[in-house]
Amino acid sequence: MLGEATLDRRATIDVRRPTAGLSHVASLILAFVAFSALAEPAYTNHAGNAIAGWPVALTATHVVLQEGGSSGRLGGTPRPTTNNNPPPPTTYPLSIFPESEQRRIAADFGQPRVPVAVKRAITGAEKAMARSRKRAEKGLCTQEESDAFCEKSEAALKNYLDKQVKEGTITPAERKALGR
Repeated sequence: MLGEATLDRRATIDVRRPTAGLSHVASLILAFVAFSALAEPAYTNHAGNAIAGWPVALTATHVVLQEGGSSGRLGGTPRPTTNNNPPPPTTYPLSIFPESEQRRIAADFGQPRVPVAVKRAITGAEKAMARSRKRAEKGLCTQEESDAFCEKSEAALKNYLDKQVKEGTITPAERKALGR
């Protein structure tokens, strides 16, 4: 049997076309990635229930979630809708969610709630870089010196934020929402 390799008596592999199954695998991976990108975020409350929806409003005490799919709870039954309109947004008190979920909701909404120390570090680095640029404009230092200082400041801030994510002080979503 030229072109076939036998693994055992039940399975044979065609070695003439080693990439024949790769297109199927690639299709499955692409389908999974596309489905994951369209999936609503789900937030787990203190009781362990997952509540799905996109945050559309956020206050200090409440969050409003808009369900994009058929149900606010994962695996739940579809809510009745009229004329194929999405269900109305639902307001939840933030207190039903653990602190980590509250921070994730805020980051998903685009209002990261990061610790004061992290905010101060970002503000301090931004002010120092602005001062350096002003010094270069006034001729107190060269543009190259200012650029070098700003590059070093950006690198130091990046390292600091990487450390904060690694230690769990801020989440990757919060860092992304910070734009850094």
